[in-house]
Amino acid sequence: MNTVSRLYFRSWRPAVLVLSLLLVAYLLYFHRLESLLPGYNTQEISTYRQAASWHNLATNPINLPYTFLVWLGTAILHHGIIVTRIVSACFGLVAVVLFYAIIRPWYGFRTVFLSTILFATSAGLLHTARFGTGQVLQMAVLAAIMAALWYHRHPQWRRLIGFYVALLLPLLLYIPGMLWFELFGLVMLRGRVLHQIRQVPIRYLVGWGLVSLAAVTPLLWAGFRTPHIFLSAAGLPQHLDVLSHIGSNTLNAIMSIGVRSNGNPLWWVGHTPLLGSVELVLGAIGAYFYLYRERSRRGIFLTGSVALAVILLGLGGPVGFGCLVPLLYLFIASGLDHLLGQWLAVFPRNPIARVTGIGLVCIMLSFSVLYQTRSYFVAWPHHPSTRQAFSLKE
Repeated sequence: MNTVSRLYFRSWRPAVLVLSLLLVAYLLYFHRLESLLPGYNTQEISTYRQAASWHNLATNPINLPYTFLVWLGTAILHHGIIVTRIVSACFGLVAVVLFYAIIRPWYGFRTVFLSTILFATSAGLLHTARFGTGQVLQMAVLAAIMAALWYHRHPQWRRLIGFYVALLLPLLLYIPGMLWFELFGLVMLRGRVLHQIRQVPIRYLVGWGLVSLAAVTPLLWAGFRTPHIFLSAAGLPQHLDVLSHIGSNTLNAIMSIGVRSNGNPLWWVGHTPLLGSVELVLGAIGAYFYLYRERSRRGIFLTGSVALAVILLGLGGPVGFGCLVPLLYLFIASGLDHLLGQWLAVFPRNPIARVTGIGLVCIMLSFSVLYQTRSYFVAWPHHPSTRQAFSLKE
């Protein structure tokens, strides 16, 4: 009996925390997936039909990690088109976990917790994670960052982690535009990569190569039969006439971050920008410290990745804002950490000032969370253009 009591008092807090997180995750990403909007969009129906058979997946394997799971849910679990949104929501949850895992060693728990809440409740993530297309895979840039960090932080497991990296990198090639983020990361880490490769036994290199080759073979096979598959995988437009709009598209992408969006009802409420005023200020603070105060490799990579995402958006290809959202929130996390750090540095021993400062920051962030969630769950579904865009039935 004493053992049971000790086990209960030791585990009830973690159990309550896990159940609370699961409830919040359900409410944010799975609640009213089918009923929040009057119907489905043409892109969701097209995605559902694309994933209807193995032949379609083999002919066009773009976003294969997503479409394969949609096929699996349709074929085995016998779900209808709602499975497209369920799979997206699952990937959205994975993005939140990856975001938390990436910033956990960088900052204190307070910053990590608050930053993860901001990211998890952002309208940018909610729009992407609750929309039944492969756009949610654009956030796989977090998986690439996590792979590099995991490999660096656990030297004792590098040879086994290498198999995970060898599988992940070719799978990212199925996602439009991820090729350029991979190449940019390899250029940034070329010295370390070459140094590690020289230290790895040949049998592991052969194993990694075979895993990568097996993973990328469906894409190569489909691409050689239909060359435009390679353009989609690279995030490039299919027609050259789109290139005449690069300037306006790039300007729209930059303006959409914090000034004015293009008003596409699939992603925006009217012309509201991606970030609110709170996130915009925090992101600017984070960029300032990364680029002018610290000048770290991490800041250079994040800044270059944001620039790369804006360029891909400007090209007008299949790349969406999903690749930009997590990068911006990594800057926001940095800004929040420096804001809290500066306040606590000024008042290191004054408990009243410390509690007051932290309380004001929490109140500010709560308004941001309320604005973002109301924008998605209240304003967006009732906007006339949104209801028109999501009017198709299964």
